[in-house]
Amino acid sequence: MTTPANDLERIVGFCRYLDERCSERIFSSFLATALLCESLPLVYERNFLRVEDAGANANELSTLADRIFGAAGMAHRKVISDSAEIGERLTPQFESMGWKVERVIAMVHSGSIEQEPLPLVAEVESEEMIPFWEEENRERFPGDAELVRQLTQQNLLIQGKVDCQYFARRLDGRVVSGCQLYTRGGTAQIETVGTLSEYRNRGLASSVIRRAVWEADASGHDLIWILADEDDWPKALYAKLGFSPVGHFFGFTRKPG
Repeated sequence: MTTPANDLERIVGFCRYLDERCSERIFSSFLATALLCESLPLVYERNFLRVEDAGANANELSTLADRIFGAAGMAHRKVISDSAEIGERLTPQFESMGWKVERVIAMVHSGSIEQEPLPLVAEVESEEMIPFWEEENRERFPGDAELVRQLTQQNLLIQGKVDCQYFARRLDGRVVSGCQLYTRGGTAQIETVGTLSEYRNRGLASSVIRRAVWEADASGHDLIWILADEDDWPKALYAKLGFSPVGHFFGFTRKPG
């Protein structure tokens, strides 16, 4: 029988495996592990320090980040903790230094599952998702074409690192809502859920998530999970779809300028 503690341990292991597989260079120390993807320097989620030392403080982590990411020519600094205890301790330290603090909730599916796959949700190839990803990222980052390009490439980078499936709703002849399903062993992560702004509030995101849950369960995965920003509304949607919190991750970011 799985428990929240066991689920969280598996989620941490899954995240670490995927992050390391997507990295082009890794620097390990007792204090922290630096993961770099220098072909995507604007994507913070692929270039960060992961805290390893339970006693690390924000100042020494910032200094290490300056040394490693500065040498790589990157202007941002990002530190993550996949330990809630360490993250809570570091939060006031990073806040006092002016860094942005993000709390992310790991949520595990324990609700009911569809009896049959939702017919309006299609499983598609990544090539069909590319225009959707590009348009969605242009909505989030208008005027930054290079960041949009790199965020799209990040989605494609994950192919081949773990098993990936893509689920989408099509309207007006194109993908307008979708998500990705990453699987390895018995663990399945639903990621990159989104809907173009003009098509929101129609239940499209809910339907692609429910299809991904069905596929993961039908394939024999006993742990299906998703991440949600603690300060954003999707966590309430995920709760309605049967996901429950099992733990927290922390991100600490200093943007350029």
